[in-house]
Amino acid sequence: MPLTPEQTARSREILLEKRAALAGRLSRLAKDVAESTEATENSKSPLSAAENASDAYDQDFAFMSMESEESLLRKVDHALQRIREHTYGTCEECDEAINPDRLEALPWATMCVKCQAREERGELRRRRNAPEFAIEDDGEEALIGDDHGRA
Repeated sequence: MPLTPEQTARSREILLEKRAALAGRLSRLAKDVAESTEATENSKSPLSAAENASDAYDQDFAFMSMESEESLLRKVDHALQRIREHTYGTCEECDEAINPDRLEALPWATMCVKCQAREERGELRRRRNAPEFAIEDDGEEALIGDDHGRA
């Protein structure tokens, strides 16, 4: 069942709020990383191995957090784009309606539960990537790994 205009409007509000929160967190994380890096570089005292390791861990953690937040921000932006294109709420894989309860829980979801499960099992990835690795000609397939000297 397709989303009602009210459901779509509510999802848009939620996505815009999430986008603002993510942008704020990303800004703070970027500032923290820059300050931490600058403090480490400008330190006049020799740091112990433990302090170096701790600083490196903090910086790595901040970078990983930024990557995670940026990934989620891209998903939110994609969902907002789908709303503008009037494709929001439709599975990108099977074109069926995504359950409204799923979109309420994950407003940036782009696939129905069934297709998402197939992707997580790797079934959709293989199918999507198949044309890149598919062998068009059956005769060509016989030549690959042919130990009998046939060409």
